[in-house]
Amino acid sequence: MDLDKIKSQSFTIELNSVKNSGLKTDVEYVSLTDSPQFGAKANNLRFTYNVPVYEKYQTVNYQYMLQGLNEQWSTWDAGQEVLFENLPHGNYKFEVRAQVGDQLTQNSAAYTFQVNRPWYLSITAIILYILMACFVLVLFHFYNRSYYRKQAVALKGENQRKLALSRSENEKAVMRLENEKLEDDFKSKSRELAASAMSIVKKNELLTAIKKDLLPIKQEAQVKTVIRTIDKNLSATKDWQFFEEAFTNADKDFFNKIKESHPKLTPKDLKLCAYLRLNLASKEIAPLLNISVRSVEIKRYRLRKKMDLQHKKSLVEYIISL
Repeated sequence: MDLDKIKSQSFTIELNSVKNSGLKTDVEYVSLTDSPQFGAKANNLRFTYNVPVYEKYQTVNYQYMLQGLNEQWSTWDAGQEVLFENLPHGNYKFEVRAQVGDQLTQNSAAYTFQVNRPWYLSITAIILYILMACFVLVLFHFYNRSYYRKQAVALKGENQRKLALSRSENEKAVMRLENEKLEDDFKSKSRELAASAMSIVKKNELLTAIKKDLLPIKQEAQVKTVIRTIDKNLSATKDWQFFEEAFTNADKDFFNKIKESHPKLTPKDLKLCAYLRLNLASKEIAPLLNISVRSVEIKRYRLRKKMDLQHKKSLVEYIISL
């Protein structure tokens, strides 16, 4: 064996074949002269290589590198093929070199190829994703704006409702205070009316008593004059006019209401109604009208008939309720 000749000999490495396959596809041989593009699912590649001429007593080891996946050379071994499985998309360059004995081959075999993106990572798909994301964001924006607008409208409506309720409650409170004031004024004036009526009653009772005492001696001219004066005062309309004016001021709508409900009532009936509204008894009304208690009862009975009140209905309660 000529060792010097062996040491001076140069060796080259050759790429024998490239086989391509997918998960569910058959193995295909690929041209060694092209720089092919493989589909995303055809991402399994097997490379075979060797040093075609060397002495059989020499050991040959190989070392490879796949740029794009790993930028470092593999360890030396005697295997003449390598399989890369499930390569991600990208651009690759496969390089392989050999060592015959302790001598490196003067070349390294190289092969460039590309694994395409899967359809869902294609530029078109990414653009579509961006457009969809923009659409979702716009939709979300409009939804949020619509939602908050509805919330604002609902809140505004709720505030307006509360404000209206508060205003209504305030108005009710003011109305209640006004009604209480009116009721107090009415009670005060009613007491004044009652006092005025009782004053008239007492005056008429006194005049009636004096007249009764003077009747036995009425033949005397001076006594007759006094009796006529008493009768004149008992039947005078000034007391009623004063009372009617005070009553109208205290209870402005009463006469209008009762006239509207019972248009057939006479002025005398209205006078009796006014006294009954003050809740005066028949014996208190009699001196005011300068008639007997019996006559007052008769007037009350006739008044009930004119008003067409049922037997169970209280005349005084009905008049007070108007």
